[in-house]
Amino acid sequence: MTLRLFDHHIHSDRSDGTVSLAERAKSVAVRPHGVSDHYPWRDKLPNEEAVKRYIDDATKVGLRVGIEYDLGVAPPLTRATHDALHYVIGAIHQIDLGGDWIRYDDAGAYVKGRTKTFSGVERFRDPALRSRILERTLEVVAEGIERDRIDILGHPTFSALQALGEPERIYPEEWQDRLITMCVQGGIAIEVNESYGVPHREFLVRASRRGATFSVGSDTHFDLKPLDRTEAMITAAELAHARFLSGARPVRSA
Repeated sequence: MTLRLFDHHIHSDRSDGTVSLAERAKSVAVRPHGVSDHYPWRDKLPNEEAVKRYIDDATKVGLRVGIEYDLGVAPPLTRATHDALHYVIGAIHQIDLGGDWIRYDDAGAYVKGRTKTFSGVERFRDPALRSRILERTLEVVAEGIERDRIDILGHPTFSALQALGEPERIYPEEWQDRLITMCVQGGIAIEVNESYGVPHREFLVRASRRGATFSVGSDTHFDLKPLDRTEAMITAAELAHARFLSGARPVRSA
């Protein structure tokens, strides 16, 4: 059975995707979805004025419009622009450790199978470095919830550490519980990400038991494909479809 839950995390050629907004508007017939391009993104979405044009252009072709807000990097959006979006996905693609930027691009290519090796593996085996990355991740997510008012935490456990494998060892249970608590208390949906295959089953089960809300994110930059991995992840963790967002912000208690 093909998964028909709303797909929040889809890129277009307004950032690093290959498909136009007009073509994305047609593919909603394949499955319901919005668009959520990277912010900031080089010369295409470099500032808030560009985001406003993006919202207008995507809305005109009938799309639900989100954004993938680069946590720890992106400048804050004004309340008016934030509220003009249907949802904001906060995601981490690099982390700042006191001026030392740890970038995740190479690890991401490896995790996605685009490269066969990841040259940084040995560096990230250092327990002290792993601990610093994990702690800083929690700080950045907390800021995204409190200051930037994100609605969805995109690819929650993706980092350079994911390339090491064994997520239950690399991401200690206590750290997972702290991240899940932030999301539940902040009313933030946890994304089940097709592209990176995260979070792993144990994380999703823990989050479900805590009453978390979830969202589907193919994170595609190309044409839509079936969400086979996502469907398997949802089934393995026994996540109820009723707990998933459907193209709008989570309902938060007052």
